[in-house]
Amino acid sequence: MRPWRSFAAGLRLAWALLRDWSGDDAYERYCRAHAGHGHDLLSRRAFYRRYFEERGKRPRCC
Repeated sequence: MRPWRSFAAGLRLAWALLRDWSGDDAYERYCRAHAGHGHDLLSRRAFYRRYFEERGKRPRCC
């Protein structure tokens, strides 16, 4: 049974890394970083609107 636990742990790690790389967990990271600072947090919709606007401003090669 032990190999299945390590396989499952590896899958969870791979999933977490994929979410981090793709930006899918950006809102959760934002909430963790800004919780308890005494100001209102952005809604998920407002956060992603700002997130993608900022991403679009970065220079690209093409």
